[in-house]
Formats: sequence, structure tokens, C-alpha cells
Amino acid sequence: MGRSAVIRKRAYYLRAQIRGLVGAQIISTMALAALAMVWIQTRNRAALRTDLETAAERMLWIFLPYAALVIGNILLRLIPSTDIRSATSVMMLGPLTAIRPLVMATGVLYGISASRLWETRTLGLLILALMLGLEFALNLRAAREQRREIDGLARIGAP
Repeated sequence: MGRSAVIRKRAYYLRAQIRGLVGAQIISTMALAALAMVWIQTRNRAALRTDLETAAERMLWIFLPYAALVIGNILLRLIPSTDIRSATSVMMLGPLTAIRPLVMATGVLYGISASRLWETRTLGLLILALMLGLEFALNLRAAREQRREIDGLARIGAP
């Protein structure tokens, strides 16, 4: 979402959440289409299914602890204390956001590393590229919006 210099941030964050949701749906649809194409083309669906399930189970060893950390820190923010909210942002949620691309890459690479089929490895790498691409595009959009916002505020304050 980036940061916003405006005081009332609800609309800013809502737009960012909608962009993220729509982007995730587009990426998910592309991943599903790729999976469907591989599924249609494969000669041994049972082996592909087993290989994909094994890769997914391995990915959970990376993704579940990360998700638990994020959710745990978000739950801590429910405590009505500005100090706790600030501490969770600075010490946990910020760093967890910063390492998210590394977690994505680690999870996918760990998941497909034991794969026996090239289809599983290819799908894993394709989905990783889609996820990282979406993250990059959303971050770029947020940075542009933030720059526009700050420029607008600077013009208001200029004599």
C-alpha cells in the first residue's frame, strides 16, 4: 500500500486493498490457466497430482510460519495501545513486509526442489514470477501515487 501523507487515509487504503485484491485475482486466474494447460497436456495425471501435492506440502513449511507471524502481529495491534501498535509496525510488520519476496522465493524453491516432474517445477517458477511481478507492480503504483500526493501537498504549501 505504501504510505500516504494525507490525514484521512481510509479511501487511500481502500483503493490500495482493492488494487491488491483485483491483482491477486488476475494472477490466480493466470496460474489456474497454466495449471489447466499442464493438466490437459500431461500423460500421467496421477503422478502430476502427487508431485504437485508434495511440492505444496513442502511450501507450507515456509509459508505457514510466516503467515502465523504476520497474523500474530496483526492481532497484537488489537490491543488499544499506541506503543504496542507502533512497536509491531516497526519491529515486526515492516521487516516481515520487506522480506516477503524472499519468503515467496524460498517457499516456492523449497517446494519444487524435491519435485520429480518438470511440469511441477515450471508451474512453481511461473507462479513465483507472477507473485513477484504483482508485488513489484503494486509497489511501483503505490510509489507513483505517493509521489503525486506529496507533490500536490508541496504545491499547496508553496507561496
